[in-house]
Amino acid sequence: MAIPGPGIAISMTTIATEFGGTVPHSLSEYYRGGGLVPNVPANAAIPTSGQIAIGNFYGATNRISVPLTLAGNAYNYNVYANRGPAYVAGISDVVVTVNPGVTIGSTSTGAYAMLVPSAFNPGDTITIVNGGVIQGMGGAGGNGAYPTFASAGAGGGNAVYVNRPTIITNNGTLAGGGGGGGGGGASSTLRYKAPNSFGGGGGGGGGAGFNGGAAGAGGSNIGGVSGTPGGAGTSTTGGGGGGGGSTPDKSAGPGGAGGGRGANGAAGSASSGIATPFQPGAGGGGTGNYIVGNPFVTYPATGTRQGGVA
Repeated sequence: MAIPGPGIAISMTTIATEFGGTVPHSLSEYYRGGGLVPNVPANAAIPTSGQIAIGNFYGATNRISVPLTLAGNAYNYNVYANRGPAYVAGISDVVVTVNPGVTIGSTSTGAYAMLVPSAFNPGDTITIVNGGVIQGMGGAGGNGAYPTFASAGAGGGNAVYVNRPTIITNNGTLAGGGGGGGGGGASSTLRYKAPNSFGGGGGGGGGAGFNGGAAGAGGSNIGGVSGTPGGAGTSTTGGGGGGGGSTPDKSAGPGGAGGGRGANGAAGSASSGIATPFQPGAGGGGTGNYIVGNPFVTYPATGTRQGGVA
């Protein structure tokens, strides 16, 4: 807490309470930049040497306020990397504010939308005030079957990573990326019906995220109908699964829908035909975590939290 400004009486005890020091206290302990008083703009009135008086200490502080405001959408926001020139290790109170209407996302499912690494000094305090949305990237949808087996939907990405004590006042939404939907299984004509033909399975939908997950491709065909691709995920919803193709007497399986914010992707459906070899639908991807490092976090407000937690 800073020393009060002019108009309120202060004393040597007031100064020692703010900056510490050795008893008996002397003003000569408290030159700016001398070890007890940080050389920061708030303390500009305190001399670095020579004449010094109690009146020089009005408004002085032993802590530095470092406000970081996110007023527009951003990706992969590293709080330490963006700490700025005002930061002083060990005495900084860093407050990251995500404004309402702002979304912080990720460019890949393997990267976090926001991270607070352990690089900060233990004496610093870190607070995140989230009025917007912080969410991981959506998982990609799996591809429909034929000529290869259907592929599973990819897992969604994580939203926030914390590796040191942090306060998160969540007035908005923290969400893991939705899992991608699984690809649908292929169809084939029954073995005794010639000529043998194959229909492609539908592609899985991408999971919700910022960025949204990519759509899975539909499977191809021989003498039948190809599957259609799934839909890409958006920031709020997973993409729909693509439709399965067909052969003259059987239908291929549709792809699974991508998961919404903090939700798993759906599995692709099995074919109603008998493929050679048999090609079933594939599983959906799991959701990402809304936070990794939860034991480090204190929540004055929990807001909306969607997805896993680790």
